[in-house]
Amino acid sequence: MRIISAIKNNYGKYLAKGAGALALGIVAYDSHTLGKIHSSAYAKTQDAKACVNSYENNMYLSDPSITTSKAKNFLFNWQIQDNVRHFVNSAIGYFSGFGSMLVNSVVPLGLGLGAIFSKNKKVAGGFGIGLAVYGVVKFIKDVCGVGHPNYLNKKY
Repeated sequence: MRIISAIKNNYGKYLAKGAGALALGIVAYDSHTLGKIHSSAYAKTQDAKACVNSYENNMYLSDPSITTSKAKNFLFNWQIQDNVRHFVNSAIGYFSGFGSMLVNSVVPLGLGLGAIFSKNKKVAGGFGIGLAVYGVVKFIKDVCGVGHPNYLNKKY
């Protein structure tokens, strides 16, 4: 009975905390997804750059030496088959994409954190209202497309 009365007295606070948790979940999901995309793209780009540099180094000799040529071929083959560089670049790309999405979603992230960690129910309710307003504006502008110029059907 005490739990039900506590929920009835603080339902706005719990709704705000639920909205904050939902906002943080959406931001985390988007950040993780963009991190995976950046991870793959960044690692492949860096691998391609390293292969080109290694190939260019392998193609030219400063003096006609068989030993130097064989050493360059060995180094080229080792660099082509190296997996450590791809692993490290994948991690760098993931954190780059993850961080960039956190920066892009700083408003819902801040409002969600404020709603979850505020102790006062009026403050938590204010953050919850802010999240609701942000969500409605985001839906109208980005999902429905109201207020954005339509570049595909642009009139001359």
